[in-house]
Amino acid sequence: MDFKVLFADKAITDLNRIIEYYAAESPRSAQTVGEALLAHIRCLAVMPIIGTRLANRPNVFKLYHSPYAVFYRVNYKAETVDVLHVYQGVRQKNATPALKPPKA
Repeated sequence: MDFKVLFADKAITDLNRIIEYYAAESPRSAQTVGEALLAHIRCLAVMPIIGTRLANRPNVFKLYHSPYAVFYRVNYKAETVDVLHVYQGVRQKNATPALKPPKA
């Protein structure tokens, strides 16, 4: 059974900013980048532990879609993947952002 993928408000804001950034130069590029990033995130529904587990946060993983890192939490009991944040990794490679739970 597939997991349900949920997006925190922060993750939605992050995705909108990414798309707006590309749209300023090319609406076509914005659409391509947005669709590719969302397609990669949707893979979490069938492969929720494909990312790298964060040592300091239980059940939180990081999935790369260069140059972005998608931070998400797996809730095995509820069978959900909670996308917490989409972070542009080139800004600060070693920084881990504050992660907040998504709203259902």
